[in-house]
Formats: sequence, C-alpha cells, structure tokens
Amino acid sequence: MGSFEMNRRAFLGLGATAAVAAGMGLAGCSPRAASEEAASGAAVEAVELPVGAPKGTPTTAAWCAVPEAIADISEEKSFDVVVVGAGIAGLSAAATAAELGASVAVIETLSTYQTRGQDIGTVNSSFQKANGLEASEEDINQMCLALQRYAGNRTDQRIYRVWGQRSGADFDWWYNTMLEPKGYGIEIPRWPMEVEYDPVDGEWFPQFCNQQEFTAPEGEEAGMNGGFPGAIGELEAYAKDHGAEFFYEHRGRQLVRGGQPNGTEGRVTGVIAETSDGSHIQFNATKGVILATGDYGHNVDMMQAWCPSQLELSQENNVYPSTGNVGDGHLMGLWVGGMMQAIPHAYMAHGTPGMLGSDPFLIVDMNGRRFTNEDIPGQSFSDLAEEQPGVVFWQIADAKYPEQMKWSSPTHGAQMSFTGDIDAWNAAMETGDKDAIESMLTEQGVNLQHAWTVEELAEGIHVDAATLQETLDRYNGFCHDGYDADFGKQAKRLWPVENPPYFYSTSGQWAFMLTMGGLKGTEKAEAIDQWGNPIPGLWMAGNVQGMRFAIDYPTIVCGLSHSLCLTFGRVAAEQAVAADPDVTEHESVYREWKEANPDADAAGGAAGAGGAPAGGGAPAGGEAAGGTPADGEAPVAGGSTE
Repeated sequence: MGSFEMNRRAFLGLGATAAVAAGMGLAGCSPRAASEEAASGAAVEAVELPVGAPKGTPTTAAWCAVPEAIADISEEKSFDVVVVGAGIAGLSAAATAAELGASVAVIETLSTYQTRGQDIGTVNSSFQKANGLEASEEDINQMCLALQRYAGNRTDQRIYRVWGQRSGADFDWWYNTMLEPKGYGIEIPRWPMEVEYDPVDGEWFPQFCNQQEFTAPEGEEAGMNGGFPGAIGELEAYAKDHGAEFFYEHRGRQLVRGGQPNGTEGRVTGVIAETSDGSHIQFNATKGVILATGDYGHNVDMMQAWCPSQLELSQENNVYPSTGNVGDGHLMGLWVGGMMQAIPHAYMAHGTPGMLGSDPFLIVDMNGRRFTNEDIPGQSFSDLAEEQPGVVFWQIADAKYPEQMKWSSPTHGAQMSFTGDIDAWNAAMETGDKDAIESMLTEQGVNLQHAWTVEELAEGIHVDAATLQETLDRYNGFCHDGYDADFGKQAKRLWPVENPPYFYSTSGQWAFMLTMGGLKGTEKAEAIDQWGNPIPGLWMAGNVQGMRFAIDYPTIVCGLSHSLCLTFGRVAAEQAVAADPDVTEHESVYREWKEANPDADAAGGAAGAGGAPAGGGAPAGGEAAGGTPADGEAPVAGGSTE
C-alpha cells in the first residue's frame, strides 16, 4: 500500500465533531482575489462568463471566464478512462474501472492520494444488517425525504435514491474485497444506545444511524481517524493491482471536447494536465473522463463568489490545509458547457456549544439569555453560533449531567455517555461535601469549569447574575412542567440546572472543512449541459458533483459525503466503462425547438419539450439492489460488479 498525505481532522472527543485547530491558516497557491484589483484602484472589466456559471457570479470574474486553449502539449498518453483527482471518489472510480478491465490513468495535483475524516454513512451494509440496522424501502424513503427537506428541496432526490439503494453494497465491495482480508474491522459509533431511539418520532433533527468507522489492523497505528486513512490507501493499492497508473503532481487544467481544449460541442476525449515543471501532457480517454477534484475551499475567488459566508473562516481556520482543493474540476466542467448548481453553496463547518458536545444542555448568550432549542447537531449549531453577538455563548449543566447524557439524540457531535466512573461521581455528589467533590473531579480528570452558586456561575461567564437567575428560573420551570414554551425542546431532554456544582464551558470556535456545491448532472454521475442533456464522455463524483447538498450539510446522516463519494465514484466508473465512444451528442427536441423559435414562450406547450431522456451511457438502474443487468449494461442501483 502506498504512502498518504494525511489531512487530519482534529477532534475534541465529541463523536464525529471536528475541533478547531488554531493557526491552521490558508495554505498557498490560491488564486488572487479579484478584490485586490479593486483595492488597487484599477478598473475591473466585465468578462464573458460560461453559459453554466450560476446566477450571481460577478461579471468581473475573470477567473471564471474560459481561458485560452493550452497549445504547448509536450506529450500525449492514451487510456480508456482518465480520473482527475485521487481522493475517495477518484480512487473508488479508478479501482472500479480497473477492476472492470479498463485501462485507467489517475492524475492528482498533490504528491499522493488524499484522505480526510473517518465516518462513512451507508444504507444496508452487511455489517449494519448484522447489527440490527437493516433499512426497509420505507425507511430509505424517509431518509431520502428528510435529506431533501434539509436542503430546502434544492437537491436532486434521484441522487439520494441511488445512494439509498446501493451504498451498502458499495461499502461491502470495499470492505470485503480490500479491507477485511487485511485485518480491518468495523465499528458503529454510539450504537447500540442505552435508551431506545426513533429518528422520526418527535425529533427536530432526526438522526439516522448510518455511519460506520474502520478500525486499523492489529499492530498498525490508528491515529485520530482510526483505520480510515489506511482504508483509503487500500483503494489506491487495489486500483494499481488491477493496472491503473497514477500520475501525481499532475494538475488537471483543461478538458478536451470535440478535439479542442475547452470545446463546447462533441465528446469529451481527454484532459490536459500541468506537471510540476510546468509542462503539459494530454491524457486521452477513449471512454471518457471522470472529474473527482474535490471542493474549492482554497480558492479565494470562488469562495467569495459562491460561498461568501465562509470565506473568512476558510482562510482563518481550515481543518484541511491541502492546497489542491481550488475548484479545478468545477471550472473545467463549466468551460466545456457544464452547469453549476445555484449559489450560495452549502458547506461543511463543524463545532459544538462546549465541552459536553452537542448533548442538549442549556445554552445562553453573552447576556445570560437562552436563544435556541439546544437539541441540535454540531453543524447546525455552528450556523447559529455565527449569528450570536460577539460569537459568545455558554453551555451549562449541573451535577446530574453524567446521568442525563444517555438521553441525548445520537446527533452529530453528541457524546451521549459519561466516560468517567459514574458510581464514584454519584457517591461524591451525595455527600454534598465540597472537598470530596473537588477531589473526585480532579481524580476523574473533569476539565469543565464549575461554580457552586448562581452568582459564581454568572461571574465565571461574565453575565449579570439577576438576568442569569431569571433565565434559570424560567428554564427550570419548563423542565419540571415537561413543556418548553419558548423553544419546544422535547421533555425527555429538558434537564434543569439546580444541583450544584454548575458546570460551564464554551467552544467559541468551529472549523471550516469544505464546500459542497458542484456541477449539475444525472443520477448516473453524468455532467449535463444547459439543455439538461449529458455531456458525452464526462462524469463526476465527490465534491465536484452538484445537487447533492444545498443550504447546509445534513449531519442527520453522519458520513454521507464519504458514502456519496464511494458510491458515485463507482457509478461514474461503471457508466464510463460501458459507454459507447462513438456517441458525440444527445438529441434534444426542446433545444431544436428553442433554437428555431428563440423568442417563443415554452409555456405555450411545445410538443416534446424536455427532449430525449437524460442519459447517454448505461441504464440508470432499474434493477433491484444486487440484481443482474442485461448484457453490456452497467447497473447503478445494484451490487458489486464482481
């Protein structure tokens, strides 16, 4: 197995919630922000944007305009499939295509493959089924609908359906083929729970227990992210074992369509890569190209235009300091006629209210007032935290918090259990003796600050004591009544703050990870043009694939991003390998009508509006999961292709 460049996610020990690693500033090689020109007083001229640039992109965005075609090609290499990017999506695509017998090239900007995080959220893997987490068709429907609601109905539910139908089989392919033989294990965090939990019964943010994590083989150092980094490396090794060739320090710069760099008609037949010495190599692809270039979190211009709320955080506190995530695939796709999903784009940024994670303890603002239903996942709290004056807030619990944690939702960032000796804790608390309690807290390594009176608590969090007492009286009343008249928190998670000592903490910080917006496409991972038709020879997977997320990252399925990467890397590869290389365009009745009637109103009822079905490769997957496709067809909703 090859080496890897580890972009570690730092953890507070709060489940899957990333901590903030102070000082992780923006690494170099981001494009110069257009604002610098404006600041210099120079005139900023309007440019012609690609047809697929999202509405709201500045007309002065020179970085988005189609560049001059690269002509100085020093060498050409030819393969069946070329994968651009070597993260989990690209490696999944490469391993699958190579396994299916295609000749495969993988080009990657950085010096080795990329790995991040540790969770992968699937449906109906063998391990999940064996542990009582088998999802029915109705369960899958509920998950897909919940994800669609979370995104404000701005995502493509067909993508979720493919994930729901086949992600478990894709996970099994990875684990059974590459990982189990090497001694990797699987764990399901926070499962089984001490308290029965129903994700669709009264939950504000339902939490579907889909995530799995890998344990490292015996004798191997696991690190913060368990066995996940090594598991990613096994994908690379498997692809190489099946003949895939890797070209590191080769940055994808322009796609070749219709025989021309940045062409907008015909089939995508290759990609031009820039090497570390500045020369250009054209990688020809008989079957097609798969974009798996990741997000654009290190591209200042793109962040400013398409995800502006996170620009500052992405520069000041970016968990992943990799310099490769600059939106190359997004731009290359646009330049050949692809369509970007609407902005602003969703993003991933994690944090929690305090040292007790996302467990729903009381939270107050800088003035000692309650401002939210505390029963929310870490990402969703981070969204709200940004809006607080001074970004100041405090998490407060009393002496009974160790017993209360088990009633938490298994949400993103929740701890859900006390890691110390709860019998020793309770024994000390029952004495009421401050010295005995202080000694116990020291022995158990409790690093929460605490106070013995409300006045001390108010002083510790720098708020007015009378205001804090008023907040506590009102909140405690709700707890005893079993009804939260202010914010509607469930009665089973209304825990009064009345038994000293009172524990308090704040995170006051969270971390940016990546952007989640990308190119529009089909459920077969094809990129589409302005007419809704697939661009022949172009597929995508990972964070360059659009319509998976909108508004916010849905932590109701922890590890969903990784799972979509794995599944659609395989979907893209299956489709590319099965593709007919002679197909250079897809007919569109609507396009023909519109071009003949440019001023006509489509609402007038043109016959055949909508054109031919979106799809130019193998079928979308009418087979049941695990079914056998017809000869020559590659399944989407199905099992492994072994």
